[in-house]
Amino acid sequence: MTSVGPVICAKFDPTISYLASGVIALDTHQIKVKSINSSQTSLNTSFSLEKSNKLTNLSWISINKSHSILAINLTKGSTLIYSAQTNEIIAELSSTKNLSIVDFHYSKLTHSGWSCDIEGNIYEWDLNNFSLIQHFNLNDLLETAENVNRISTVLYNNEPHLLVGSHSIYLININQKEIIKTFPGHIQPINNIFPLSDNKDLFLTSAKGDRFINLYSIEKGSTKSVFVSQSSVSDIAYGVQDNKSILIVINENNNLEIFNDIFGTSTKSQSQSQPSTPSSKKKRRQQLSNVQSHSSNALLKLSRPDTEIKSPKDSNLAIDSISVNEDFIIFSWLEHSNIPYFETIKWLDDSGNYSLITEKVVFKSKPDLKVVNHSTYGHDIAAPKLYSEGHAIISDGTNLGDVLNEVEGEDEDEEEEESLAEKFEKLSQEKSLNQSTKSKKKLGGDKTGTLAVILSQSLRNNDHSLLETVLSNRDSQVIQNTIERLDPALSVILLDRLSERIQRQASRFDQLTYWLKWIVLIHGSIISSLPNLSIKLSNLHSALIKKADTLPRLLELQGRLNMLYDQNRLRKEILNLNTGYDNEDEEIDSDIEYIEEIDDAEALGILSEDEDDFDVDLEGGHDDYEEEEEEEEPQVEDGDDGDIDGSVEDEENYSDLEIDVNNDDRMEDDDE
Repeated sequence: MTSVGPVICAKFDPTISYLASGVIALDTHQIKVKSINSSQTSLNTSFSLEKSNKLTNLSWISINKSHSILAINLTKGSTLIYSAQTNEIIAELSSTKNLSIVDFHYSKLTHSGWSCDIEGNIYEWDLNNFSLIQHFNLNDLLETAENVNRISTVLYNNEPHLLVGSHSIYLININQKEIIKTFPGHIQPINNIFPLSDNKDLFLTSAKGDRFINLYSIEKGSTKSVFVSQSSVSDIAYGVQDNKSILIVINENNNLEIFNDIFGTSTKSQSQSQPSTPSSKKKRRQQLSNVQSHSSNALLKLSRPDTEIKSPKDSNLAIDSISVNEDFIIFSWLEHSNIPYFETIKWLDDSGNYSLITEKVVFKSKPDLKVVNHSTYGHDIAAPKLYSEGHAIISDGTNLGDVLNEVEGEDEDEEEEESLAEKFEKLSQEKSLNQSTKSKKKLGGDKTGTLAVILSQSLRNNDHSLLETVLSNRDSQVIQNTIERLDPALSVILLDRLSERIQRQASRFDQLTYWLKWIVLIHGSIISSLPNLSIKLSNLHSALIKKADTLPRLLELQGRLNMLYDQNRLRKEILNLNTGYDNEDEEIDSDIEYIEEIDDAEALGILSEDEDDFDVDLEGGHDDYEEEEEEEEPQVEDGDDGDIDGSVEDEENYSDLEIDVNNDDRMEDDDE
């Protein structure tokens, strides 16, 4: 189970006697095994991995009830077999591909261990002599390549089969190396495959960043039920007692959600007692095809008492691991960020009914840890003050500040002294910076809407509360003015403070982006000239690299959405061509056309509604009445010297004969 904070994963052993957890300790990963029984504290062990080895997952191997060993999966492609009772590594199972091992499962059906890496390679190991039995790749059985996240074994047709989870779940025949069934999976990568101990036909799955837990039937090859959590699921646990079942989920809010009676035995008994009503075959098929979904019946939170709450974390303590044993639930959390504590709660009361049916808050006071010997909790009794792991800032392996610069021919402990030329260069840079700031003050003066003074004071005095008041500003213009007035030497410190806040609270990245933008734009050239820049900005580099890793997935999602949009548009075009739907949108000529001038003439009384002489030429789009008025010759009174029809202007274009004929016609008109 992965969680937020120093804990990478934590799991109880099958006998619920020990808790194994992997934590981040400075620059290494540390494995801790703690006994649940306080009287067996001498059995608590811990050891650190090498710096080159990073932990991916933990799995318990229960060969017999008296002895349990731990499988530690590493990123370098191997699995360490660790014995907590003897505190030693028994063996190392090295794969042939040297790829990160993501899961290890011990099968009581095959009496062997199974491991898988990120590229779909599956290995079977003999745990008696720790040798490799067989190896094959899941992608050889599929048409498309997929990553394997979890592996388990189930009994199908009285033969052991593999359950392999990527995004979907595949049932694989071990002997024939073929996929028997494929179960509909999740959108996100699967993080849990949980076969039920009391029912060999059913198994549960959950996915990273997904709120749904699916219950599958191996015989039917389909989903039987879906359990919906309030937030994303981190880990699951299942228990059964006296024909009563319970499913417990750790969500991303580090709370417990309880699902009572996951098989619905009570509802089934009620439905069987009621008289059946006749229904059609169609309704019966719909009832069979519908998958039942269930929401949680109770919510369990862990909190400090009201008098001890000083921060939001105190009101919601993070639960790391969960397990169910008979009629009680056991879970763990961390105190001082490195010491696990345990609590048990009964989920069945004395009468055999479910006791967790509503929201419940368990209050736990902060323990007063007093060191009584030199080895307790790893502290020295002679130390003046206990070291608190909760104050440490943990970053991932992409932080370049952890890389040591090794110089050939020199010892690592020796410090390099600055040369005289470097000192002069640094002094000249500081002098030029002071002169530039003074010239800016003379030219521009103080700008309104700036927080440069408060920001400089908070950075110099390391005042985090004052810095928060400045960073809470969201006005882009105020941020720009503040960065312009900020001393460039303080901009590197500000970048370091911003990277710390981004790593602790990823949700604030959008708000702090404005500060990062203007720092790079205004002081980027000066910052790039500083020595040892990669070490100073290592925290910011690791945070931005982690954010940039999500870009390819977003671009892939955008490409898929564009492809679906284009396919949908192409289907519509093909459908329109086949059905002739586009022809209906064309304009259809009608026999009646509305002309606004006619209504205006009727309103003014110029034209009556009964007049039929006012016709409209539809083909030409002109008014016939207007054309007739233009064709009438104007009447000229006697003695009028005006030209008619522009004949005088056009006389140059006619012959002498045509002009005489026109003059004779005029003479005749005058006589009449």
